[in-house]
Amino acid sequence: MRDVYFKVWDIAKKEIYHFIKLYNISKIHYTFEDYFNHITTQYKIKTLPHHFSDEAILGLTLIDNLGISFSYESESSPNRQNFTKCHELGHLVLQHSGTVFAENAQNQDWQEKEANYFSSFILMPDIILLSKIVYQQQSFQDLSKELKVSPQALEIRLEDFLHYQGHFSTEQAREVIFQYKTRKSAILIQLIQSFKEKLIKEYEAVQIEDIDYFKKLTTETDFITNQEITSLIDPDFQQTIKKQFPHFRISAYYDKGLTIWYTWNTQTISEIDSRRKAKFKHYDIQNKGTTN
Repeated sequence: MRDVYFKVWDIAKKEIYHFIKLYNISKIHYTFEDYFNHITTQYKIKTLPHHFSDEAILGLTLIDNLGISFSYESESSPNRQNFTKCHELGHLVLQHSGTVFAENAQNQDWQEKEANYFSSFILMPDIILLSKIVYQQQSFQDLSKELKVSPQALEIRLEDFLHYQGHFSTEQAREVIFQYKTRKSAILIQLIQSFKEKLIKEYEAVQIEDIDYFKKLTTETDFITNQEITSLIDPDFQQTIKKQFPHFRISAYYDKGLTIWYTWNTQTISEIDSRRKAKFKHYDIQNKGTTN
């Protein structure tokens, strides 16, 4: 299971750390919801409740020519539903083969195990555990509440962390977690503190490319200048935009020693309007320069 744990963690950390950095998500107030909502919106995934007797199926993913849908057991607790939602998302992000995925207590094939790990990592990323347990020194109960996970899910996550990251035996890990649950957090804080350098290094290793930031900006506005993204002045970056965003055009406006590079969505803004916007931006910058 060690190989599976780190295989899924490698994918999940890139996903969630990239998202946290790109959208400037606060580690203090982090929950899975921002990421989950972003992905379901991006891929137009329908999310809805279902009900089966005895909660036989906790979660279900359907992929067909009509799109993608996730469903979760309506009678489950909200925290259990959160785990299920991220579990179903895991099948998509991990690119599991198949068009139907059913989560239940009996079905524990390798894809379901990977999806369980993915859910746990998205709900409780390493860097967030470091922040909340070491820096904020939150109790087990408060951490479970803030991250919107069940006590059982948090306990398993911490046990896996200590077992795979710290090479603790199951018994040793459970003893540390028991102490933490009874509000004796010193040992766990000390242990996670010992992994601090590694956890921060992993977080810092995930970088945001300029084209990723540009893509984000295109979802917020149809007009972008080098004031928002400085790489817009770079000819190579301009070529990348032209290849990946063919409906965006790039131009420059020069006056009084100042050049504004700008790009606009040709599907929503005319060339005349884009130049007018560039002039306004140029005027604003010149004005700030004279008033400072």
